[in-house]
Amino acid sequence: MGKIALNYIYLGKKHAGGKDQVGINLLKGLHENLLTDRFCVICYEYSKKIIEETAPGIEVITVGKGEYRNEFERIIKLYLVNDLRIRKIIKKYGISMIYHLSCNNGFIKQPVPAVVIPHDIKAVSHRKLPGLKVPYLKYLILKYMYWLDFIHADGIIAISDFDKADICKCYPRFSSKVRRIYNPIVTGVKRTDLKRPVEYSYIVAINLQFHHKNIITLIKAYEKIKNRIGQKLVLVGNVPQRVHYLKEYVQEHGLQNDIYFTGYVEDNEMYSWLEFSDLYVNPTLFEGFGMTAVEALLMKKTVLLSKIPVNYEITKGLCEYYEKPENADNLAAAILNCLTRTYSEKQCDEIMNIMSQEYGYKEISRKYYEYFESFLNSDRVVKGIK
Repeated sequence: MGKIALNYIYLGKKHAGGKDQVGINLLKGLHENLLTDRFCVICYEYSKKIIEETAPGIEVITVGKGEYRNEFERIIKLYLVNDLRIRKIIKKYGISMIYHLSCNNGFIKQPVPAVVIPHDIKAVSHRKLPGLKVPYLKYLILKYMYWLDFIHADGIIAISDFDKADICKCYPRFSSKVRRIYNPIVTGVKRTDLKRPVEYSYIVAINLQFHHKNIITLIKAYEKIKNRIGQKLVLVGNVPQRVHYLKEYVQEHGLQNDIYFTGYVEDNEMYSWLEFSDLYVNPTLFEGFGMTAVEALLMKKTVLLSKIPVNYEITKGLCEYYEKPENADNLAAAILNCLTRTYSEKQCDEIMNIMSQEYGYKEISRKYYEYFESFLNSDRVVKGIK
């Protein structure tokens, strides 16, 4: 029986958020479970180092440098690699099945069983959000692209019950292919190795690069209460051009001394910002999963989230929430409440243990492996697994 190929050409040169981390955490779990002899990884050259560092000894097959000038060119290259290069690799290396780390898997069905994880289908399932609207033409294109992946896939991984319901509602024809497997998250971060990034007290938010993350509401909420609290606001992550209005608002309202943008940071620095914060806030309008909230709970931090269904599902109702995500007054009041709230060490330990048991990367990687093997141990596609 041939190996299972992990198609990681979807990894970005820099950390692109949860999607990349899912791939790396899965690989880490497979390695620590001594399962990597059953796998090989297909990737661009720039990902080879991190893959070999994460899972020493795993077979890595590169498919070029992966250079592109814009998003359109990136997607075109994904289709070309999947339809031309990877089909040849499957034949050459005798691969038995393939797992696609993201969508845009090609125009042609692979000659072996294939599993795809779209992460979420927000642009299709939630075309309209408060203050946001996906253009109709883009919506139609994306709807077709997901359909193409799903019709060619033998299995579809949903990252939450909420995500599974979205996929089944928008693409009922493929409901029997969908299995929910939660995202793998690294537990047990060595907190003693982390260094305090700044001397002042602060509230932290992570992941700023998309409109639906709703960071503008957090900035407005903080502006309302900044003179009543002793914390500054730290915003961790890239600020691409599409959300440059965040920095513009801060400058126009004279908040430069109160709000700090870190820019892109590596994982250890991100954990440091979390570790020494007084409060982690995620005011998002939409999530497919929401990894950082779980990571914050694992680090025993006070967590405040918008009360959207997936946030409540993933955190098991164990943190603080506020209603109407786009309402800055509601968020401001919730922040004030959280900054006066204390949790006992016992409560923090209980929450941390629940998160570890539910999302620990080693256990989740075993679930992935069992799911992959189910396609190889049967002549038919396994359907309807929850």
